[in-house]
Amino acid sequence: MHVNATFSAQGDPARPDLALCIIEAVQSATTDTSDTAVILDRYQAYRQAQGQQARADGVRALLRTFEEVGSCDAWAGKVGNYRRRYSPTSAPIAATAIEHAAELFYAHHIDSIDDLASARRDDEILRELELGLEAIAGQRGTLYDLLELAGLDRQLALVSA
Repeated sequence: MHVNATFSAQGDPARPDLALCIIEAVQSATTDTSDTAVILDRYQAYRQAQGQQARADGVRALLRTFEEVGSCDAWAGKVGNYRRRYSPTSAPIAATAIEHAAELFYAHHIDSIDDLASARRDDEILRELELGLEAIAGQRGTLYDLLELAGLDRQLALVSA
């Protein structure tokens, strides 16, 4: 999994909030590293064109981008490929998985990294997030990759070890 070097430890104002961490963790689970970096850049460009800073986006802001464009396919086209000419060889975008992951966090009232830090103290919520992300992304450990991106420790045992 690719961990973007600019995504630094919790408490650092340069670190992104949860939306970019979700996009990176889920996209990384489905494609290679270079594809993930491209999708992150395009999401940030899309949000900047809206006058917003993607680094401050929480789960609600991410879900709003799906609502604005109308569907996962539209999100892949309008956001994931923002200002890029379509190419059948371009990076595959895990838009549906990204939306489902955001919905999973939203269902647990987690909008920000601070919310996630609080929620991980609850073993039941942590288990639901871990299993949910595994089912969505198709890869074990996606939650722990996301925790690393968010600057949160990985000192938690895998549920289904």
